Amino acid sequence: MITPFPKPCKNQTVVLIEDDELLQTLLKRALSRYGYEVYVFSAGEDLIDFLLEKDADLIILDRLLPGRDGIFWLQWLRQYYPHLPVLMVSVRQSEDDRLLGLEYGARDYIIKPFHEKELLLRIENILAHCNVYLENKYIGDMEFNPQYNYLKKHGKKINLTPIENNILEILYNKQGQAVSRDEFMQHIRGIEHHPLDRSIDVHINSLRKKIEENPKEPIHLRTVWGKGYQLLI
Repeated sequence: MITPFPKPCKNQTVVLIEDDELLQTLLKRALSRYGYEVYVFSAGEDLIDFLLEKDADLIILDRLLPGRDGIFWLQWLRQYYPHLPVLMVSVRQSEDDRLLGLEYGARDYIIKPFHEKELLLRIENILAHCNVYLENKYIGDMEFNPQYNYLKKHGKKINLTPIENNILEILYNKQGQAVSRDEFMQHIRGIEHHPLDRSIDVHINSLRKKIEENPKEPIHLRTVWGKGYQLLI
């Protein structure tokens, strides 16, 4: 029986979190050969800074990692990057382990060792499903696409930085509730942040310039004195 071969992708980014150096090399080589841009890390902590600076289309996450394990980082991703699909890989073969990964939000779960072709087909299926079912969000008459970090305003595409995108999605999901600076930093940094960090204000000002007709008199992205910021949709 002839089975379908994975299709080469175009400019999609995969982040691999795997502590086995040999498997890192083999998977990066295989994924790169099919056109994926691949970033490799040995621990989940590296995801925090990476996702602040770059976009990703898929995370391949090992179940067993040094320090905080794959389930911890799966929960972290589901909380702070809910649109980012995760494929979990593991040597653990029990039904309970597979169900645990799926219960915490993995789009798929593949057991080591696996065939390169199986991995590529699973990745292809996950990304195809995500592209079909992504819902657009609207802020007034602006279209907000959090998966690809952009707004459409008056028919013009406006790119957002990863931090701007993350801030805007947090505000959008709060549905008009005020979000404090500390809450933003907890979401964005995930684990550690300095309580006096005022960098959020810089990103808010940048977002206002992109969203508002008059940033000095904002209609959508407003300051709630003593509480933080809110987004009025």
